[in-house]
Amino acid sequence: MRLTRIIASIVGFVLILGGVSVAFAWTIFRVYVPADKCLVLTRKTGDPLAPGQIIAEDGQKGIQREALGPGRYFLNPWVWQTELEAAVSISAGDPATWQVVYQAGEPDYAIPKLSGDWPEVGIVTSLAGMPWPHDSEVVDEGYQGIQRKVLTPGVYRLNPRAYKVEKAPAVVVPLGCVGVVTSQIGEMPGTETIKEVSIGPDGEPQERPRVVQKLAVEGQRGVLRNVFPPGIYYLNPKVHKVKIVQIGYNQLSQLRTNNMSTDIYFPSADGFTIQVEVTVVWGRHPAHTPEMISRLGDVDKIREIILGQIRSICRNVGSKYISTDFIQGDKREQYQQTVTETLQRVCEERNIEILIALIQNIEVSGGTTPAGEGLDLKQTIQRGFIAAEEDLTKQKQRETAKVRADLETVKATIEVAREEITSDTRKKVAEIKAEGTKRAQEIDAQRDLEVAQIERQIAELTAERTRVLGKAEADVERLKNEAEAEGKRMMVQAFGDGRAYNLYQFAQNFSPEAIRLIFAGEGTLWTDLNKMQDAGAIELLEQSGQPR
Repeated sequence: MRLTRIIASIVGFVLILGGVSVAFAWTIFRVYVPADKCLVLTRKTGDPLAPGQIIAEDGQKGIQREALGPGRYFLNPWVWQTELEAAVSISAGDPATWQVVYQAGEPDYAIPKLSGDWPEVGIVTSLAGMPWPHDSEVVDEGYQGIQRKVLTPGVYRLNPRAYKVEKAPAVVVPLGCVGVVTSQIGEMPGTETIKEVSIGPDGEPQERPRVVQKLAVEGQRGVLRNVFPPGIYYLNPKVHKVKIVQIGYNQLSQLRTNNMSTDIYFPSADGFTIQVEVTVVWGRHPAHTPEMISRLGDVDKIREIILGQIRSICRNVGSKYISTDFIQGDKREQYQQTVTETLQRVCEERNIEILIALIQNIEVSGGTTPAGEGLDLKQTIQRGFIAAEEDLTKQKQRETAKVRADLETVKATIEVAREEITSDTRKKVAEIKAEGTKRAQEIDAQRDLEVAQIERQIAELTAERTRVLGKAEADVERLKNEAEAEGKRMMVQAFGDGRAYNLYQFAQNFSPEAIRLIFAGEGTLWTDLNKMQDAGAIELLEQSGQPR
Protein backbone atom coordinates (compact mmCIF):
# COMPACT_ATOMS: atom_id res chain seq x y z
CA MET A 1 0.00 0.00 0.00
CA ARG A 2 2.82 2.34 0.86
CA LEU A 3 4.64 1.43 -2.38
CA THR A 4 1.53 2.25 -4.36
CA ARG A 5 1.31 5.69 -2.79
CA ILE A 6 4.98 6.31 -3.58
CA ILE A 7 4.51 5.34 -7.23
CA ALA A 8 1.41 7.50 -7.50
CA SER A 9 3.30 10.42 -5.98
CA ILE A 10 6.15 10.00 -8.46
CA VAL A 11 3.77 9.80 -11.41
CA GLY A 12 1.91 12.87 -10.23
CA PHE A 13 5.16 14.76 -9.79
CA VAL A 14 6.28 13.81 -13.29
CA LEU A 15 2.95 14.91 -14.75
CA ILE A 16 3.09 18.21 -12.88
CA LEU A 17 6.68 18.74 -13.98
CA GLY A 18 5.74 17.94 -17.58
CA GLY A 19 2.78 20.32 -17.46
CA VAL A 20 4.94 23.08 -16.05
CA SER A 21 7.57 22.45 -18.75
CA VAL A 22 4.97 22.60 -21.49
CA ALA A 23 3.48 25.77 -20.09
CA PHE A 24 6.94 27.28 -19.74
CA ALA A 25 7.90 26.33 -23.30
CA TRP A 26 4.55 27.57 -24.64
CA THR A 27 4.91 30.96 -22.99
CA ILE A 28 8.68 31.50 -23.07
CA PHE A 29 10.03 29.49 -26.04
CA ARG A 30 7.08 29.79 -28.48
CA VAL A 31 7.33 32.36 -31.30
CA TYR A 32 4.42 32.83 -33.72
CA VAL A 33 4.99 34.32 -37.21
CA PRO A 34 1.88 35.70 -39.03
CA ALA A 35 1.23 35.10 -42.73
CA ASP A 36 2.51 38.51 -43.87
CA LYS A 37 5.65 38.50 -41.71
CA CYS A 38 9.02 36.79 -41.52
CA LEU A 39 11.20 36.10 -38.49
CA VAL A 40 14.77 37.41 -38.38
CA LEU A 41 17.05 35.37 -36.10
CA THR A 42 20.12 36.67 -34.27
CA ARG A 43 22.28 34.05 -32.59
CA LYS A 44 23.62 35.09 -29.18
CA THR A 45 26.27 32.39 -28.97
CA GLY A 46 28.80 30.96 -31.38
CA ASP A 47 31.95 31.88 -33.25
CA PRO A 48 32.60 35.58 -33.84
CA LEU A 49 32.18 37.16 -37.28
CA ALA A 50 35.14 37.79 -39.53
CA PRO A 51 36.26 41.39 -40.07
CA GLY A 52 33.80 43.14 -42.41
CA GLN A 53 31.28 40.30 -42.17
CA ILE A 54 27.74 41.43 -41.26
CA ILE A 55 25.72 38.24 -41.80
CA ALA A 56 26.55 35.14 -39.78
CA GLU A 57 26.81 31.68 -41.23
CA ASP A 58 25.89 28.42 -39.47
CA GLY A 59 27.49 28.26 -36.02
CA GLN A 60 28.47 31.93 -35.95
CA LYS A 61 27.20 34.56 -33.60
CA GLY A 62 25.16 37.31 -35.19
CA ILE A 63 22.28 37.92 -37.66
CA GLN A 64 21.44 34.76 -39.60
CA ARG A 65 20.99 34.94 -43.39
CA GLU A 66 17.78 32.93 -43.71
CA ALA A 67 14.52 34.27 -42.23
CA LEU A 68 11.73 31.97 -41.01
CA GLY A 69 8.34 32.06 -42.72
CA PRO A 70 4.84 32.01 -41.19
CA GLY A 71 4.22 29.37 -38.53
CA ARG A 72 4.93 28.48 -34.89
CA TYR A 73 8.49 27.96 -33.65
CA PHE A 74 10.01 27.01 -30.29
CA LEU A 75 13.30 28.84 -29.79
CA ASN A 76 15.53 29.15 -26.76
CA PRO A 77 15.51 32.86 -25.80
CA TRP A 78 18.97 32.47 -24.18
CA VAL A 79 20.36 31.38 -27.60
CA TRP A 80 18.20 33.28 -30.12
CA GLN A 81 17.00 36.82 -30.41
CA THR A 82 13.99 37.17 -32.74
CA GLU A 83 12.43 40.10 -34.58
CA LEU A 84 9.35 40.16 -36.85
CA GLU A 85 9.74 41.93 -40.21
CA ALA A 86 7.26 42.51 -43.03
CA ALA A 87 7.43 40.02 -45.91
CA VAL A 88 8.25 41.34 -49.40
CA SER A 89 5.19 41.28 -51.68
CA ILE A 90 5.64 41.68 -55.44
CA SER A 91 2.30 42.54 -57.04
CA ALA A 92 0.96 40.56 -60.01
CA GLY A 93 -1.35 43.43 -60.93
CA ASP A 94 -5.07 43.44 -61.61
CA PRO A 95 -5.93 42.42 -65.20
CA ALA A 96 -9.34 44.06 -64.85
CA THR A 97 -7.64 47.47 -64.71
CA TRP A 98 -5.15 46.98 -67.55
CA GLN A 99 -5.61 49.49 -70.36
CA VAL A 100 -3.53 50.58 -73.33
CA VAL A 101 -4.33 54.23 -74.10
CA TYR A 102 -3.45 56.24 -77.21
CA GLN A 103 -3.32 59.93 -76.32
CA ALA A 104 -5.50 62.16 -78.47
CA GLY A 105 -3.60 64.44 -80.79
CA GLU A 106 -0.42 62.37 -80.80
CA PRO A 107 1.10 61.26 -84.13
CA ASP A 108 0.22 57.79 -85.37
CA TYR A 109 3.72 56.48 -84.55
CA ALA A 110 3.47 57.43 -80.85
CA ILE A 111 3.88 54.65 -78.29
CA PRO A 112 0.63 53.88 -76.40
CA LYS A 113 0.45 54.66 -72.69
CA LEU A 114 -0.29 52.00 -70.05
CA SER A 115 -2.79 52.62 -67.28
CA GLY A 116 -3.97 50.40 -64.46
CA ASP A 117 -2.39 48.04 -61.96
CA TRP A 118 0.31 46.19 -63.95
CA PRO A 119 2.76 43.53 -62.64
CA GLU A 120 5.99 44.37 -60.83
CA VAL A 121 9.45 42.91 -60.39
CA GLY A 122 11.72 43.04 -57.35
CA ILE A 123 15.34 44.14 -57.76
CA VAL A 124 17.35 42.44 -55.00
CA THR A 125 20.53 43.89 -53.57
CA SER A 126 22.57 41.53 -51.40
CA LEU A 127 24.16 43.36 -48.46
CA ALA A 128 26.46 40.45 -47.65
CA GLY A 129 28.63 38.09 -49.63
CA MET A 130 31.90 38.00 -51.49
CA PRO A 131 32.96 40.99 -53.60
CA TRP A 132 32.13 40.71 -57.32
CA PRO A 133 35.42 40.18 -59.22
CA HIS A 134 34.20 41.81 -62.46
CA ASP A 135 33.67 45.43 -63.35
CA SER A 136 29.86 45.56 -63.53
CA GLU A 137 27.04 46.82 -61.37
CA VAL A 138 25.09 43.57 -61.48
CA VAL A 139 26.41 40.43 -59.78
CA ASP A 140 25.55 36.75 -59.69
CA GLU A 141 23.98 34.96 -56.75
CA GLY A 142 26.25 34.64 -53.73
CA TYR A 143 28.05 37.94 -54.31
CA GLN A 144 27.47 41.31 -52.70
CA GLY A 145 25.64 43.80 -54.86
CA ILE A 146 22.64 44.02 -57.21
CA GLN A 147 21.55 40.49 -58.09
CA ARG A 148 21.06 39.52 -61.72
CA LYS A 149 17.87 37.57 -61.01
CA VAL A 150 14.75 39.51 -60.06
CA LEU A 151 11.75 38.59 -57.96
CA THR A 152 8.62 37.82 -59.96
CA PRO A 153 5.11 38.41 -58.51
CA GLY A 154 4.66 36.61 -55.18
CA VAL A 155 5.44 36.86 -51.44
CA TYR A 156 9.06 36.44 -50.30
CA ARG A 157 10.47 36.04 -46.78
CA LEU A 158 13.76 37.86 -47.18
CA ASN A 159 15.92 39.00 -44.32
CA PRO A 160 15.96 42.80 -44.55
CA ARG A 161 19.33 42.74 -42.74
CA ALA A 162 20.79 40.72 -45.62
CA TYR A 163 18.78 41.85 -48.63
CA LYS A 164 17.28 45.10 -49.87
CA VAL A 165 14.43 44.90 -52.40
CA GLU A 166 13.49 47.68 -54.82
CA LYS A 167 10.25 47.35 -56.78
CA ALA A 168 10.02 48.29 -60.44
CA PRO A 169 7.32 47.84 -63.11
CA ALA A 170 7.56 44.80 -65.36
CA VAL A 171 8.16 45.29 -69.08
CA VAL A 172 4.85 45.36 -71.01
CA VAL A 173 4.89 45.23 -74.80
CA PRO A 174 1.42 46.24 -76.13
CA LEU A 175 -0.20 44.84 -79.24
CA GLY A 176 1.12 46.40 -82.42
CA CYS A 177 4.54 46.94 -80.87
CA VAL A 178 7.76 45.05 -80.20
CA GLY A 179 10.36 45.47 -77.49
CA VAL A 180 13.90 46.25 -78.63
CA VAL A 181 16.24 44.97 -75.91
CA THR A 182 19.54 46.63 -75.02
CA SER A 183 21.91 44.66 -72.81
CA GLN A 184 23.89 46.83 -70.39
CA ILE A 185 26.50 44.27 -69.38
CA GLY A 186 28.95 42.16 -71.35
CA GLU A 187 31.54 42.77 -74.03
CA MET A 188 30.92 44.99 -77.02
CA PRO A 189 30.12 43.06 -80.24
CA GLY A 190 32.39 45.13 -82.51
CA THR A 191 31.65 47.24 -85.58
CA GLU A 192 30.84 46.72 -89.25
CA THR A 193 30.78 48.86 -92.40
CA ILE A 194 27.48 49.41 -94.22
CA LYS A 195 26.53 51.30 -97.36
CA GLU A 196 24.08 54.16 -97.03
CA VAL A 197 22.22 55.46 -100.08
CA SER A 198 21.38 59.15 -100.62
CA ILE A 199 20.30 61.31 -103.53
CA GLY A 200 23.08 63.11 -105.36
CA PRO A 201 22.95 66.45 -107.20
CA ASP A 202 22.00 64.68 -110.42
CA GLY A 203 18.98 63.06 -108.75
CA GLU A 204 20.46 59.57 -108.80
CA PRO A 205 21.06 57.44 -105.64
CA GLN A 206 24.64 57.47 -104.39
CA GLU A 207 26.26 55.03 -101.94
CA ARG A 208 28.68 55.95 -99.17
CA PRO A 209 30.23 53.71 -96.48
CA ARG A 210 29.44 54.12 -92.79
CA VAL A 211 30.85 52.30 -89.72
CA VAL A 212 28.17 51.14 -87.27
CA GLN A 213 28.09 48.89 -84.24
CA LYS A 214 27.02 45.27 -84.77
CA LEU A 215 23.94 43.89 -83.14
CA ALA A 216 24.67 42.03 -79.91
CA VAL A 217 23.82 38.45 -79.00
CA GLU A 218 22.97 37.14 -75.54
CA GLY A 219 25.89 37.83 -73.20
CA GLN A 220 27.13 40.88 -75.14
CA ARG A 221 26.49 44.53 -74.53
CA GLY A 222 24.40 46.49 -76.99
CA VAL A 223 21.14 46.19 -78.91
CA LEU A 224 20.12 42.53 -79.13
CA ARG A 225 19.06 41.09 -82.46
CA ASN A 226 15.96 39.33 -81.12
CA VAL A 227 12.98 41.47 -80.15
CA PHE A 228 10.19 40.82 -77.66
CA PRO A 229 6.72 40.24 -79.15
CA PRO A 230 3.66 41.61 -77.31
CA GLY A 231 3.47 40.32 -73.75
CA ILE A 232 4.68 40.84 -70.14
CA TYR A 233 8.35 40.29 -69.31
CA TYR A 234 10.01 40.18 -65.89
CA LEU A 235 13.44 41.70 -66.58
CA ASN A 236 16.04 43.35 -64.45
CA PRO A 237 16.19 47.01 -65.59
CA LYS A 238 19.80 47.08 -64.41
CA VAL A 239 20.62 44.35 -66.95
CA HIS A 240 18.24 44.94 -69.87
CA LYS A 241 16.56 48.08 -71.07
CA VAL A 242 13.60 47.65 -73.40
CA LYS A 243 12.47 50.27 -75.89
CA ILE A 244 8.89 49.89 -77.08
CA VAL A 245 8.66 50.47 -80.83
CA GLN A 246 5.46 50.51 -82.84
CA ILE A 247 5.58 48.27 -85.92
CA GLY A 248 3.51 48.17 -89.08
CA TYR A 249 2.77 50.94 -91.55
CA ASN A 250 2.36 54.64 -90.76
CA GLN A 251 1.90 57.71 -92.88
CA LEU A 252 4.09 60.77 -93.02
CA SER A 253 3.01 63.90 -94.91
CA GLN A 254 4.95 66.89 -96.18
CA LEU A 255 2.27 69.57 -96.55
CA ARG A 256 2.41 73.21 -97.54
CA THR A 257 3.53 75.43 -94.64
CA ASN A 258 4.69 78.52 -96.60
CA ASN A 259 8.21 77.75 -95.46
CA MET A 260 10.62 77.68 -98.38
CA SER A 261 13.12 75.52 -96.48
CA THR A 262 10.68 72.70 -95.83
CA ASP A 263 8.00 73.02 -98.53
CA ILE A 264 8.70 71.20 -101.78
CA TYR A 265 9.30 73.80 -104.54
CA PHE A 266 11.19 73.18 -107.77
CA PRO A 267 11.29 74.60 -111.30
CA SER A 268 9.91 72.54 -114.16
CA ALA A 269 11.83 71.92 -117.39
CA ASP A 270 9.86 74.73 -119.14
CA GLY A 271 10.41 77.34 -116.41
CA PHE A 272 7.27 77.07 -114.28
CA THR A 273 7.37 76.78 -110.49
CA ILE A 274 5.92 73.54 -109.18
CA GLN A 275 4.81 73.00 -105.58
CA VAL A 276 3.66 69.57 -104.43
CA GLU A 277 2.44 67.93 -101.24
CA VAL A 278 3.50 64.34 -100.54
CA THR A 279 2.20 61.62 -98.21
CA VAL A 280 4.51 58.65 -97.65
CA VAL A 281 3.22 55.32 -96.34
CA TRP A 282 6.18 53.69 -94.59
CA GLY A 283 6.61 50.86 -92.12
CA ARG A 284 8.84 48.95 -89.74
CA HIS A 285 9.25 45.19 -89.83
CA PRO A 286 9.83 43.51 -86.43
CA ALA A 287 12.97 41.76 -87.69
CA HIS A 288 14.50 45.07 -88.86
CA THR A 289 13.59 47.13 -85.80
CA PRO A 290 16.85 46.42 -83.88
CA GLU A 291 18.99 47.64 -86.82
CA MET A 292 16.89 50.80 -87.11
CA ILE A 293 17.19 51.60 -83.41
CA SER A 294 20.89 50.71 -83.30
CA ARG A 295 21.82 52.85 -86.31
CA LEU A 296 19.32 55.69 -86.05
CA GLY A 297 18.48 55.73 -82.36
CA ASP A 298 14.88 57.00 -82.49
CA VAL A 299 11.73 57.06 -84.59
CA ASP A 300 11.95 60.85 -84.97
CA LYS A 301 15.25 60.45 -86.81
CA ILE A 302 13.56 58.00 -89.19
CA ARG A 303 10.95 60.66 -89.93
CA GLU A 304 13.66 63.25 -90.54
CA ILE A 305 15.47 60.90 -92.93
CA ILE A 306 12.29 60.15 -94.91
CA LEU A 307 11.26 63.82 -95.13
CA GLY A 308 14.77 64.94 -96.15
CA GLN A 309 15.01 62.26 -98.84
CA ILE A 310 11.49 62.88 -100.19
CA ARG A 311 12.23 66.61 -100.56
CA SER A 312 15.42 65.92 -102.51
CA ILE A 313 13.85 63.23 -104.68
CA CYS A 314 10.75 65.28 -105.55
CA ARG A 315 12.89 68.27 -106.52
CA ASN A 316 15.52 66.40 -108.51
CA VAL A 317 13.08 64.09 -110.32
CA GLY A 318 10.41 66.77 -110.87
CA SER A 319 12.82 69.22 -112.55
CA LYS A 320 13.00 66.80 -115.51
CA TYR A 321 9.28 67.20 -116.33
CA ILE A 322 7.52 70.10 -118.04
CA SER A 323 4.67 71.93 -116.36
CA THR A 324 1.86 70.22 -118.26
CA ASP A 325 3.15 66.80 -117.15
CA PHE A 326 2.06 67.58 -113.59
CA ILE A 327 -1.54 68.25 -114.67
CA GLN A 328 -2.12 65.45 -117.14
CA GLY A 329 -2.89 62.04 -115.67
CA ASP A 330 -0.32 59.79 -117.40
CA LYS A 331 2.77 61.91 -116.75
CA ARG A 332 1.67 62.69 -113.23
CA GLU A 333 1.30 58.95 -112.50
CA GLN A 334 4.75 58.32 -113.99
CA TYR A 335 6.26 61.06 -111.78
CA GLN A 336 4.69 59.52 -108.66
CA GLN A 337 5.96 56.05 -109.62
CA THR A 338 9.50 57.33 -110.16
CA VAL A 339 9.50 59.15 -106.82
CA THR A 340 8.25 56.03 -105.02
CA GLU A 341 10.84 53.70 -106.56
CA THR A 342 13.71 56.12 -105.86
CA LEU A 343 12.64 56.57 -102.23
CA GLN A 344 12.38 52.78 -101.82
CA ARG A 345 15.96 52.29 -103.03
CA VAL A 346 17.25 55.00 -100.71
CA CYS A 347 15.45 53.67 -97.61
CA GLU A 348 16.08 49.98 -98.31
CA GLU A 349 19.61 50.08 -96.85
CA ARG A 350 18.22 51.67 -93.69
CA ASN A 351 15.62 48.85 -93.37
CA ILE A 352 12.79 51.35 -93.79
CA GLU A 353 9.98 49.87 -95.86
CA ILE A 354 8.31 52.35 -98.23
CA LEU A 355 4.91 51.26 -99.51
CA ILE A 356 4.07 54.28 -101.67
CA ALA A 357 4.71 58.01 -102.01
CA LEU A 358 1.45 59.76 -102.95
CA ILE A 359 1.79 63.05 -104.85
CA GLN A 360 -1.11 65.40 -104.14
CA ASN A 361 -2.14 69.05 -104.43
CA ILE A 362 0.21 70.04 -107.27
CA GLU A 363 0.35 73.80 -107.84
CA VAL A 364 1.80 75.24 -111.09
CA SER A 365 2.68 78.94 -111.13
CA GLY A 366 4.77 81.37 -113.24
CA GLY A 367 4.53 82.70 -116.84
CA THR A 368 2.41 85.60 -118.30
CA THR A 369 -0.16 86.07 -121.04
CA PRO A 370 0.44 88.37 -124.10
CA ALA A 371 -1.53 91.04 -122.25
CA GLY A 372 0.96 90.83 -119.35
CA GLU A 373 -1.37 89.07 -116.99
CA GLY A 374 -0.35 86.13 -114.86
CA LEU A 375 -0.78 82.88 -116.71
CA ASP A 376 -2.94 80.30 -114.94
CA LEU A 377 -1.66 77.18 -116.65
CA LYS A 378 -4.02 74.87 -114.83
CA GLN A 379 -7.12 76.84 -115.97
CA THR A 380 -5.82 76.99 -119.54
CA ILE A 381 -5.27 73.26 -119.64
CA GLN A 382 -8.58 72.69 -117.95
CA ARG A 383 -10.39 74.81 -120.58
CA GLY A 384 -8.65 72.85 -123.31
CA PHE A 385 -9.67 69.59 -121.68
CA ILE A 386 -13.24 70.88 -121.30
CA ALA A 387 -13.46 71.82 -124.99
CA ALA A 388 -12.05 68.45 -125.99
CA GLU A 389 -14.49 66.72 -123.71
CA GLU A 390 -17.41 68.73 -125.16
CA ASP A 391 -16.41 67.70 -128.72
CA LEU A 392 -16.07 64.14 -127.53
CA THR A 393 -19.49 64.36 -125.91
CA LYS A 394 -21.15 65.60 -129.13
CA GLN A 395 -19.46 62.86 -131.10
CA LYS A 396 -20.66 60.28 -128.61
CA GLN A 397 -24.19 61.73 -128.82
CA ARG A 398 -24.18 61.29 -132.63
CA GLU A 399 -22.90 57.79 -132.25
CA THR A 400 -25.58 57.16 -129.67
CA ALA A 401 -28.37 58.34 -132.03
CA LYS A 402 -27.07 56.04 -134.77
CA VAL A 403 -26.85 53.16 -132.36
CA ARG A 404 -30.41 53.89 -131.16
CA ALA A 405 -31.73 53.70 -134.77
CA ASP A 406 -29.87 50.47 -135.33
CA LEU A 407 -31.34 49.21 -132.10
CA GLU A 408 -34.92 49.89 -133.31
CA THR A 409 -34.22 48.02 -136.56
CA VAL A 410 -32.82 45.10 -134.65
CA LYS A 411 -35.86 45.12 -132.34
CA ALA A 412 -38.23 44.85 -135.36
CA THR A 413 -36.17 42.00 -136.79
CA ILE A 414 -36.23 40.26 -133.45
CA GLU A 415 -40.04 40.58 -133.27
CA VAL A 416 -40.49 38.96 -136.71
CA ALA A 417 -38.11 36.18 -135.79
CA ARG A 418 -39.99 35.68 -132.52
CA GLU A 419 -43.32 35.20 -134.37
CA GLU A 420 -41.72 32.71 -136.79
CA ILE A 421 -40.22 30.76 -133.92
CA THR A 422 -43.60 30.73 -132.10
CA SER A 423 -45.41 29.33 -135.19
CA ASP A 424 -42.80 26.66 -135.72
CA THR A 425 -42.94 25.77 -132.09
CA ARG A 426 -46.73 25.25 -132.15
CA LYS A 427 -46.46 23.02 -135.26
CA LYS A 428 -43.73 20.91 -133.70
CA VAL A 429 -45.69 20.60 -130.47
CA ALA A 430 -48.81 19.32 -132.36
CA GLU A 431 -46.75 16.80 -134.33
CA ILE A 432 -45.01 15.55 -131.24
CA LYS A 433 -48.35 15.28 -129.40
CA ALA A 434 -50.00 13.24 -132.25
CA GLU A 435 -47.01 10.96 -132.49
CA GLY A 436 -47.11 10.46 -128.73
CA THR A 437 -50.84 9.59 -128.76
CA LYS A 438 -50.33 7.03 -131.55
CA ARG A 439 -47.42 5.49 -129.78
CA ALA A 440 -49.41 5.29 -126.53
CA GLN A 441 -52.32 3.46 -128.23
CA GLU A 442 -49.95 0.94 -129.82
CA ILE A 443 -48.35 0.33 -126.43
CA ASP A 444 -51.83 -0.21 -124.84
CA ALA A 445 -52.85 -2.74 -127.53
CA GLN A 446 -49.61 -4.65 -127.20
CA ARG A 447 -50.04 -4.64 -123.43
CA ASP A 448 -53.62 -6.08 -123.66
CA LEU A 449 -52.39 -8.84 -126.02
CA GLU A 450 -49.58 -9.82 -123.72
CA VAL A 451 -51.94 -9.80 -120.71
CA ALA A 452 -54.39 -12.16 -122.49
CA GLN A 453 -51.58 -14.57 -123.39
CA ILE A 454 -50.34 -14.57 -119.82
CA GLU A 455 -53.86 -15.18 -118.44
CA ARG A 456 -54.30 -18.17 -120.83
CA GLN A 457 -51.02 -19.65 -119.67
CA ILE A 458 -52.12 -19.12 -116.05
CA ALA A 459 -55.44 -21.00 -116.73
CA GLU A 460 -53.56 -23.90 -118.30
CA LEU A 461 -51.20 -24.10 -115.39
CA THR A 462 -54.16 -23.99 -112.94
CA ALA A 463 -55.92 -26.89 -114.70
CA GLU A 464 -52.74 -28.93 -114.78
CA ARG A 465 -52.22 -28.27 -111.09
CA THR A 466 -55.80 -29.45 -110.31
CA ARG A 467 -55.32 -32.65 -112.32
CA VAL A 468 -51.98 -33.42 -110.72
CA LEU A 469 -53.30 -32.75 -107.23
CA GLY A 470 -56.42 -34.99 -107.82
CA LYS A 471 -54.31 -37.86 -109.12
CA ALA A 472 -51.92 -37.47 -106.20
CA GLU A 473 -54.76 -37.56 -103.66
CA ALA A 474 -56.28 -40.72 -105.32
CA ASP A 475 -52.88 -42.41 -105.33
CA VAL A 476 -52.36 -41.54 -101.72
CA GLU A 477 -55.77 -42.91 -100.71
CA ARG A 478 -55.21 -46.11 -102.71
CA LEU A 479 -51.77 -46.68 -101.26
CA LYS A 480 -53.12 -45.99 -97.80
CA ASN A 481 -55.92 -48.57 -98.18
CA GLU A 482 -53.54 -51.12 -99.67
CA ALA A 483 -51.15 -50.54 -96.73
CA GLU A 484 -53.96 -51.02 -94.21
CA ALA A 485 -55.21 -54.21 -95.95
CA GLU A 486 -51.71 -55.58 -96.16
CA GLY A 487 -51.21 -54.86 -92.47
CA LYS A 488 -54.39 -56.64 -91.50
CA ARG A 489 -53.50 -59.57 -93.74
CA MET A 490 -50.14 -59.86 -92.08
CA MET A 491 -51.81 -59.66 -88.63
CA VAL A 492 -54.25 -62.49 -89.55
CA GLN A 493 -51.34 -64.51 -90.88
CA ALA A 494 -49.42 -63.89 -87.68
CA PHE A 495 -52.37 -65.12 -85.52
CA GLY A 496 -52.97 -68.17 -87.68
CA ASP A 497 -56.52 -67.49 -88.80
CA GLY A 498 -59.22 -64.85 -88.74
CA ARG A 499 -60.89 -66.04 -85.55
CA ALA A 500 -57.71 -65.59 -83.55
CA TYR A 501 -57.26 -62.11 -85.01
CA ASN A 502 -60.85 -61.24 -84.02
CA LEU A 503 -60.22 -62.46 -80.49
CA TYR A 504 -57.12 -60.24 -80.46
CA GLN A 505 -59.17 -57.28 -81.57
CA PHE A 506 -61.76 -58.12 -78.90
CA ALA A 507 -59.09 -58.30 -76.26
CA GLN A 508 -57.62 -54.96 -77.44
CA ASN A 509 -60.97 -53.19 -77.18
CA PHE A 510 -62.23 -55.07 -74.07
CA SER A 511 -62.80 -52.82 -71.01
CA PRO A 512 -63.30 -54.94 -67.83
CA GLU A 513 -64.05 -51.86 -65.71
CA ALA A 514 -67.36 -51.47 -67.54
CA ILE A 515 -68.72 -54.95 -66.36
CA ARG A 516 -70.85 -55.11 -63.20
CA LEU A 517 -71.25 -58.43 -61.24
CA ILE A 518 -74.41 -59.00 -59.23
CA PHE A 519 -74.51 -61.67 -56.51
CA ALA A 520 -78.00 -63.09 -55.59
CA GLY A 521 -77.20 -66.24 -53.61
CA GLU A 522 -76.90 -69.93 -54.41
CA GLY A 523 -79.07 -71.77 -56.84
CA THR A 524 -79.73 -68.86 -59.16
CA LEU A 525 -78.40 -67.88 -62.56
CA TRP A 526 -76.71 -64.78 -61.22
CA THR A 527 -74.77 -66.70 -58.61
CA ASP A 528 -73.20 -68.95 -61.23
CA LEU A 529 -71.99 -66.28 -63.58
CA ASN A 530 -68.40 -66.85 -62.58
CA LYS A 531 -68.74 -70.47 -63.57
CA MET A 532 -70.19 -69.43 -66.91
CA GLN A 533 -67.20 -67.21 -67.54
CA ASP A 534 -64.87 -70.12 -66.98
CA ALA A 535 -66.91 -72.30 -69.27
CA GLY A 536 -66.94 -69.68 -72.00
CA ALA A 537 -63.21 -69.32 -71.79
CA ILE A 538 -62.70 -73.09 -72.03
CA GLU A 539 -64.95 -73.22 -75.10
CA LEU A 540 -62.97 -70.55 -76.83
CA LEU A 541 -59.71 -72.36 -76.16
CA GLU A 542 -61.11 -75.58 -77.54
CA GLN A 543 -62.19 -73.85 -80.73
CA SER A 544 -58.75 -72.33 -81.22
CA GLY A 545 -57.11 -75.76 -80.91
CA GLN A 546 -54.93 -74.79 -77.91
CA PRO A 547 -54.71 -76.99 -74.77
CA ARG A 548 -56.73 -75.98 -71.75
